[in-house]
Amino acid sequence: MKRVILLVLALAACGDDHLKKAPDAGMADASVDAPGTAATLTSYVIDLVQHHTTATDTPRPYSEFSALPDPDSSNGSAYAPLF
Repeated sequence: MKRVILLVLALAACGDDHLKKAPDAGMADASVDAPGTAATLTSYVIDLVQHHTTATDTPRPYSEFSALPDPDSSNGSAYAPLF
């Protein structure tokens, strides 16, 4: 009986390296706090407000969103999901 227990403990202690997936080489983790790539200024703002705004977050740099197209500039209801 002792041999069975020792065998079970020895097998449990062995690693299962063949079952683990290898990490992706060369891929850096994206910053959790950085907003994802936005297609328009509206989608950027909505994502920023809903997912990336806390009391301790620093303001996002203007260069991050200044070149985004703004097809909703005259559409006041585009930001309705924020209110």
